[in-house]
Amino acid sequence: SVGIQSESMNEAHVVCRSNFANLYWNAAQQLVHHSVTGCVMKAGDLLGSGTISGTREDTFGSMLELSWRGTKLVHLSSDGKGETRKFLQDGDTVIMKGFCSKPGHGRVGFGECRGKVLPAGSVVNATSAETWTDGLNGNNFKNFNLYSLWRSSSTWRVRIALAAKNIPFSIKSVDIFKGDNKNEWFLEKNAIGQLPVLEFTDSKTGSVHTLTQSVAIIEFLDRCFPERKSLFPIDPSDRISAIEMVEIINSGTQPLQNHGTLQHLEEITNDEVGVQQFCQGAIRKGLHAFQRLVDKRITLGHTGPYAMGGFSPNVVDCFLIPQLANARRHGINVEQEFPRLASIEKSCSGHEWFVKAHPLAQPDAPPEAKATH
Repeated sequence: SVGIQSESMNEAHVVCRSNFANLYWNAAQQLVHHSVTGCVMKAGDLLGSGTISGTREDTFGSMLELSWRGTKLVHLSSDGKGETRKFLQDGDTVIMKGFCSKPGHGRVGFGECRGKVLPAGSVVNATSAETWTDGLNGNNFKNFNLYSLWRSSSTWRVRIALAAKNIPFSIKSVDIFKGDNKNEWFLEKNAIGQLPVLEFTDSKTGSVHTLTQSVAIIEFLDRCFPERKSLFPIDPSDRISAIEMVEIINSGTQPLQNHGTLQHLEEITNDEVGVQQFCQGAIRKGLHAFQRLVDKRITLGHTGPYAMGGFSPNVVDCFLIPQLANARRHGINVEQEFPRLASIEKSCSGHEWFVKAHPLAQPDAPPEAKATH
């Protein structure tokens, strides 16, 4: 669809809805047309179809057709009482959206493309992609160190994000089972004594920075390296849904079954509480809630193989996969109790991000763990 929004309008009015089916030449014919004279075409090249117009007036794909060369008014309201156009004016914003769908196969959205018509001679400021990190340029950050334990699920999430952003980093092993996280040198980096900690240097100032908490670290990486694969959905409603799913794991599940919580529970109850039973209950409750949100998105047409029903993994998968490993470690049969989530895990298992980030691929993974895998 194509919408137009003037500076005095609160929202855009759709003036055109076209369809790929309206193409005169199909995709294969367009490819031949491009290449027959020797134009080099390679796998992965993106072809633009140009204007696609249908036979009805509301499917015309250009202002020249919509206004019929300036002889008709194009109304920017449904009731015909609002603004009109024959051609675009200064201050108008044009918004294009597109998607691909097929009955029974879900829907792939292509996001939104928008541009504003500025008066001739206007000075264009830096793009939002250059300014949304408040002057911080991720490319200035070097020497990333991740304080980690190979099987720590919170650290595992960050490793997936680092792999997605293709950021080189070094592992600094912190064995929480030996109490390394209680040493003063580590508490200076993270006063709460938890993993992960991400440390890096600003090459412009020489300052060394540390970040803690996996959600904050992943948000930082996504904002400072926006030119690389985004881990968060662009659509605002999808972004909020992603954060909701992340927090089911991050706040509602993992903290109730981590090493520190279980150790403390054993101490204050003299080991009289069934810690394993308590742990399994917390994990089951969280994963059932998570699976319900996955099922809900499927009913809305998001039928892709990953956690949010898309066709590439994102931040939600970064949190789900380590939690499923936690579930197995505590005796839960994921395939039997959570088949939908097990299917998502299978899709992720061969993906490059998850292969690189897997606990057994880490330098501090003990040989006996690798031997039993």
